[in-house]
Amino acid sequence: MVMMMAPGGTKEMCRLVLDEGADAVYVGVVGWSRRGSEHELTDDEIHEVIDYADSRGKEVRVVVNTLPSSVEVPMLLERISMYAAWGAKGFMISDVGCMRQVKAMLPDVAIHTSVGCGITNYEDVRFLTDIGAAYVVLPYRLTVEEIADIKAKTGAGIEVFLFKTPSGGKICPGKCMMSSYFSFRHWIDDSGKDHFFGSASRGGDCLRVCQSDWQFEVGGTAYEQEMAIKTNPTLWLEELPAYLAAGVDCLKVPGRDRSALLVRDIVRFYRRVLDVIAECDAPDLSRFRPDLESFRQRWIAERGDRDRRLIGEAEREALQADKAAAARSFSSVGFIAAQ
Repeated sequence: MVMMMAPGGTKEMCRLVLDEGADAVYVGVVGWSRRGSEHELTDDEIHEVIDYADSRGKEVRVVVNTLPSSVEVPMLLERISMYAAWGAKGFMISDVGCMRQVKAMLPDVAIHTSVGCGITNYEDVRFLTDIGAAYVVLPYRLTVEEIADIKAKTGAGIEVFLFKTPSGGKICPGKCMMSSYFSFRHWIDDSGKDHFFGSASRGGDCLRVCQSDWQFEVGGTAYEQEMAIKTNPTLWLEELPAYLAAGVDCLKVPGRDRSALLVRDIVRFYRRVLDVIAECDAPDLSRFRPDLESFRQRWIAERGDRDRRLIGEAEREALQADKAAAARSFSSVGFIAAQ
């Protein structure tokens, strides 16, 4: 039976999605997941969420999908052991070395590959399952035919986002480093964890610079208008039965950085849709379209607010870097003149 896994960017969101029909909730650890700290949970909060989920017969997946340094690997494994002892049933991991170690250390937990693994073909999937992954998350630009082919060739547990991109996308999730080129700084917290602002892969947050306006030039001809590099994905509906028939095992609702009420409503919506699909072979899902359009408008509005905030942070960081560079240059010129 397919599992619906929903985001838990806050404790409130975790409770809401579990109450509304999610089979599992995924939560990020402060400094160890591909989100900003405002959408991650502390250890105490994660413990509370695990207890809450367990009391309702639900599960928690803990997101630890940064790429740790050699110094940080023991810290990461220690945290994973702690969460497993509390009752976490699975972990979302990007680093393949840590994935292998976690499988050896905790053979009964479910390892989900993170979008940070940047899967593009069935050989990627085969490699990741060989080192311990129970579920591999596929990028949302893959077609139902590609997913069916991967399932047939590997037999892996297939996880997909409830997302589609109209254009197919220009950027592979997990393999983009654009944000860190525009802004990069780091600090070490009291536990020794190195936090990298501007780098999602190293415990910071992606600044969504792909959502800013860009000018493209092809063969010497520039596009007439500015456009974003990454298109705005939309939620699935009519194609959902075909994806389930292709062998999808886990449906991942996105939105850790959205409002708790929007995510709650989306989970409630998909619980109803999945129940209808389970009732018959050729379900009529047209009645759900008005609700889906409402969610789309709310999603775009909240995404716009988030992107403007993050892009603004990137611009402020770039401005500060320019000022610092100008100050260093002025100081150097003054020193040489004094000589």
